[in-house]
Amino acid sequence: MMVGCEIDYAELKQQTIASGFFDNYKNTRIVNSFLFNYSKIQDKVGAKLFRKFLYVEKGIDNEALPMKDILNILEKLQIIENVYEWDRVREIRNNLSHEYPYSIDERVENIELAMEGYEKLKKIYENIKKYCNLSKENK
Repeated sequence: MMVGCEIDYAELKQQTIASGFFDNYKNTRIVNSFLFNYSKIQDKVGAKLFRKFLYVEKGIDNEALPMKDILNILEKLQIIENVYEWDRVREIRNNLSHEYPYSIDERVENIELAMEGYEKLKKIYENIKKYCNLSKENK
């Protein structure tokens, strides 16, 4: 999923996304694939990875902790910059899944927001990997 999203993201970064962009069906397929994978990655990171990461790293002793508490711990560990950062990534995902704008400008804006959200997700994922590597080195 992450690999597919990264491929689509790289292709979208190379293009100018404007009104004529959607005239090419290949571009529409890339966008749809990227948005689908972005949403799935955000879901998995928020619903599973954060809790599993904290549980394994002994940050929590119960995976049933409320998300607000999970985010506060992640912020203290510098996995996320702040709780707002994650709220923004989640908000982008929710907007994508609940509305399909017919306006080209809105579609372009949603794609740009999702690309911004994906960059944040990648940064968060890299922070988790760094933390785990440091943790292994210190054991």
